[in-house]
Amino acid sequence: MTGETKPLNQLKPFRPALYEGVNLNWLVLVSVQAVEDAKASLSFENIVVAAYRLFPDKFSLLSYPEHPDAKRVHDALWRCAYENRQWLIGKTSQGFAFTEKGRRELQKAREALAISNLPARKTFSQTRRFEKLMAEVREAPAFRKYLQKKETKVSEAECCHVLQGTLDSDKRILRDNLARLDEIARDLGQEDITKFLEWLRSRFACFLEGGGRHAKVRGQS
Repeated sequence: MTGETKPLNQLKPFRPALYEGVNLNWLVLVSVQAVEDAKASLSFENIVVAAYRLFPDKFSLLSYPEHPDAKRVHDALWRCAYENRQWLIGKTSQGFAFTEKGRRELQKAREALAISNLPARKTFSQTRRFEKLMAEVREAPAFRKYLQKKETKVSEAECCHVLQGTLDSDKRILRDNLARLDEIARDLGQEDITKFLEWLRSRFACFLEGGGRHAKVRGQS
């Protein structure tokens, strides 16, 4: 064990209830900060270790929970560095660093972890963010088709859009986002969105469980 990796192996995990509904991109940003605070190099390997140590329920292999899921960390890092976010700069082979925009996003991630299990004490700004998320669901083509009784015309891509992903997104991320949206909708008392998300979960159950882009969904022949 090198002097650089020893502090990372001593990281204590967050309680699962604190990060269950927090998206993976934010969890990776917190992991990058943990590596930075440990004064270790911001290498891909160090970030994988930190993410696994801090958030084992999200960054472990499904069949081998005692081992980290490096690909899941890699995909989250890629999303954080991609041009539509640019929270991080760098590459797997070179290491990563925060951008100024990423520092601001990190603060949001830390706030989410701090209050995610305290729904009775949500701040006004967090409530506004949640209301904005619900507004985005209402504006989604899938939701409009659902209201117009055109459910059979809702595509997998439109389902992913509601869940803030794409057809290429990790299915676990899509399921996590669905669970979080459902939690927020229930917390805000938005029953129409709750029913819509229940329908979405049922109709695209096979797809969301990893059946593949062209998997048959319930209700289709």
